[in-house]
Amino acid sequence: MSINQKNNKCLVCSSNNLSSIFRNTNQPIYNLNYLQSREEALNSECSDVCFMQCNECGFLFNSTYTQLSYEVEYDASRGNSEIFNKYLISVADKLYKSVKGNVFKIVEVGAGDCQFSEALSTNMPDVEFSCYDPSWEFSEKNGRINKIAGLYENQKECPDLIIARHVMEHQSDVNGFVESISKEDPEYIFIEVPCSSYVLKDNNYHYFSNEHCSYLDFLSLNILMNNNGYFAKFQEHVFNEENVIALYKKKLINENAIDDSFSNWKYKLLNKINKNDIIWGAAGKGVMMINILGLDYKYIPVVVDANANLSEKFFPITGNKIIHPSHLKKYMTENNKIIAMNELYVEEIKQELLKLEINANVIFIGDL
Repeated sequence: MSINQKNNKCLVCSSNNLSSIFRNTNQPIYNLNYLQSREEALNSECSDVCFMQCNECGFLFNSTYTQLSYEVEYDASRGNSEIFNKYLISVADKLYKSVKGNVFKIVEVGAGDCQFSEALSTNMPDVEFSCYDPSWEFSEKNGRINKIAGLYENQKECPDLIIARHVMEHQSDVNGFVESISKEDPEYIFIEVPCSSYVLKDNNYHYFSNEHCSYLDFLSLNILMNNNGYFAKFQEHVFNEENVIALYKKKLINENAIDDSFSNWKYKLLNKINKNDIIWGAAGKGVMMINILGLDYKYIPVVVDANANLSEKFFPITGNKIIHPSHLKKYMTENNKIIAMNELYVEEIKQELLKLEINANVIFIGDL
């Protein structure tokens, strides 16, 4: 298989430390450009793909991609599913609660069927919406939602919030894309994008399509947005951990440097802590660490502590279950590691594991 690779460095962090992940030939150019006849379909344009991953920040990208225009008939609607509609409303509600009272003009790029902006607008009666999509045949005004057929380029909108849901994965130059949507200095940018760590799970080969050329996770997305002057207000894995949603706020010139150091510390740890790893230590340090990192019970089901009085109780907010070391064995797998909250207790934990006949890697969280 001969595939010419165009990009030999990471477009997020500029690292040359890349690994080849997946190669294939004759993929459809567009995923959702459905044709009117079989003859048209059989003669559809195709392309090769060559996915690489940056070993420094985790950015996953198609190195042979040529940017598409999306000026074709394109149907990305998923509104026929009740489950998806409930999910969309929950994301809109989370965004609304995070920005309410601070935004008066919203621009959504790549708005598709406008379902998200419509859901968001129900709670924001005083906010004006401009939605852009190059696949629309014509522009129209629908209540407070102004639908513009085209790209958000040289228009003067002066938005407080830019929404880019499932647009980033269609951009080869992700840095250039963020620069373009932030050109009017919006205070907030909201992004939803398929998660690179989910894409790399077993048998998810269908994600390696031509038009979906860029996948990010917490670390790579945070680096990308920090480089463009924005810091994270929240980031979360959603939709069965298939997607990442994130709200970013414009960094002021005199912003306290603690924002950068905290964000770098947080997302470095999140990149090292795997799902179902075992946290050891349910005292105050453990509770605060779990909460500040946002590691809820779905990601870290149990926390171990030798205090029998805490057994079978749960962490506030994140809901992680506390178990006694004597119950640990049934939660262990070959892949998870034990993360100690206090460096002083590492050797003691190792001795306890010997008694329990558990073979596991124990590491202090500060050494991750």
